[in-house]
Amino acid sequence: MNAASRNFSLLLVCLALAGLQGCETIKVVSDHDPSFSFAGYDSYAWISEHPMVSSAQGVNPLLEGRIMAAIQDSLGQKGMKLAADPGQADFIVAFGVGARDRVSVTSTPYPVAYRGAWRWGGVYYNDVDVRQYTEGRLAIDIFDADEKRPVFHGYATANISATTDPAKRQQMLREAVARILAGFPPAPGS
Repeated sequence: MNAASRNFSLLLVCLALAGLQGCETIKVVSDHDPSFSFAGYDSYAWISEHPMVSSAQGVNPLLEGRIMAAIQDSLGQKGMKLAADPGQADFIVAFGVGARDRVSVTSTPYPVAYRGAWRWGGVYYNDVDVRQYTEGRLAIDIFDADEKRPVFHGYATANISATTDPAKRQQMLREAVARILAGFPPAPGS
């Protein structure tokens, strides 16, 4: 491979990595009480009429209903139903949202100069990219209705300032809920 081909390949790799850095993903973490048996869980209720807790200022009031619908859809796909009488529910669901401003700094070294096949001995400059963004967090908590104690906690974080398109934000919300609840109920012994 000649020097021009190597340089072109290096450029393509750098562009690919730069593109990946711009792509935000939803990060999900969940935890549960491993000593608790989730067998027989098939009905749930909300912790209150308004189950959303928020630590963020200026939260869109429409968000609560959207999250409730996404949770109902996700649990419904697992065969679980919202109990008509909360006193008859197997488990109780609550959720919270929050946001914080973040800064991401990346540094990419580039060689200073090439002259044909000659390189000038490891001289590089760094291209520094500084991005400010808002990281949103959605947490879902599940409590056993009989024992009145927490048995499952999951949360998702993502860059929520990446898009202002309502449809894309709704899709991100639904994906976050589905991914949080993917491990609920946990398999026995996990």
